[in-house]
Amino acid sequence: MNQEDPNKYIIIPNPIYDVVFKYLMEDLESARIFLSTLLNYPILHLQFSAISHAQKLRSEELKTEAQEIRLFHLDFTALIELPNGQQEMVMIELQKANVPSDIFRFKRYIAANFQKKQKTEAIDLETQSVKVFDRPIRLLPIFILNFRIEKEINELLIKTSRIKRGVFKEQDLQEENEFIDNLSYDMWVIQLPNLVHIQAKDYAGDEYKRNVYALLKLFDQKAQQPENRHRLQLIQAAFPKFLKRVINRLKAADANYPALEEQMHVEDEYLAELTHRANKISFFKQALEKTEEELEKERQLTQQKEQELERKDRELKKERQLTQEKEQELKKEQQLTQKKEQELQQKEQELGAKDQALKAQQERIYDLARILKANGVPPEVIEEKTGLSRAEIEEL
Repeated sequence: MNQEDPNKYIIIPNPIYDVVFKYLMEDLESARIFLSTLLNYPILHLQFSAISHAQKLRSEELKTEAQEIRLFHLDFTALIELPNGQQEMVMIELQKANVPSDIFRFKRYIAANFQKKQKTEAIDLETQSVKVFDRPIRLLPIFILNFRIEKEINELLIKTSRIKRGVFKEQDLQEENEFIDNLSYDMWVIQLPNLVHIQAKDYAGDEYKRNVYALLKLFDQKAQQPENRHRLQLIQAAFPKFLKRVINRLKAADANYPALEEQMHVEDEYLAELTHRANKISFFKQALEKTEEELEKERQLTQQKEQELERKDRELKKERQLTQEKEQELKKEQQLTQKKEQELQQKEQELGAKDQALKAQQERIYDLARILKANGVPPEVIEEKTGLSRAEIEEL
């Protein structure tokens, strides 16, 4: 029966825990290897910044409900070598978080570090004396996240780069620009859960990618020991020689830090509290979103009802307008009818008057004919004078 090679695996404290990671980064040589591998800049000199710290966890703090949850962060000043061979003093800000947190907390640390300055000497051209003045330090933020912030491409390491481009000339500015460079920054974001999405083909033939992947495999949470998630069991052959110092530093954590295990348990409690709060916030956010959705639906229904009422009101106004128009038309017709009736009545009166006048005239003619006949006037003369017929004259 073949016995498994005892040197096949290495067992290290899990660096996802702040206490372990802090112990690792307190060794400046290990920190230099870690940071230079990520940034892809040779680091010539490295030191902790004066404000550098990581939040220390104490079990009694967990009993305070109002205890503020802080992010782990470390600050370094580093002298790096640029691709053009020049050297630059920069500030490296490293933040690590286990669960999604308020983005404004990340921004607060960056804003504070933006105000850091470095002393620079220059020779006064007039007096030839050396003068010391403050100048800004370029900031390089690194975020190590034990959660995913994107699912678009499942990237392990995301880098944002400053691009200085003229709008009218449509050309990139290649030279350094103190004003722009010191008011903007490159940024590196690590999504540790996406280690599982990186395949050998993704880093084949690229030394930088291969080294970064090997470095971040030290954080592979899939390698937790079944009986103890505080320890990772990793295949030794997966790690190149340049990480030997980092691995040995992690191995030494148990011997050099007697309270390591206890602190990791405290972090578990702290993380559980943080996760609980995050879940509560998520629950209330979902409830709020649901309420907002329901309110939005109610608002939309109310809006639809208002629109329907407005439509009906417009229709009623239109109907009233049509009714008024019809009433006006009917009134006009009534007025026309009344006018025609008056005209007809007037014509009837005129015809009646004419008829009476004709009758009166006829009576006068008959009277004249009677007088003429009584006076012995011949009928033919009476006929001529009155226009009556011979028969009418004879009947008189």
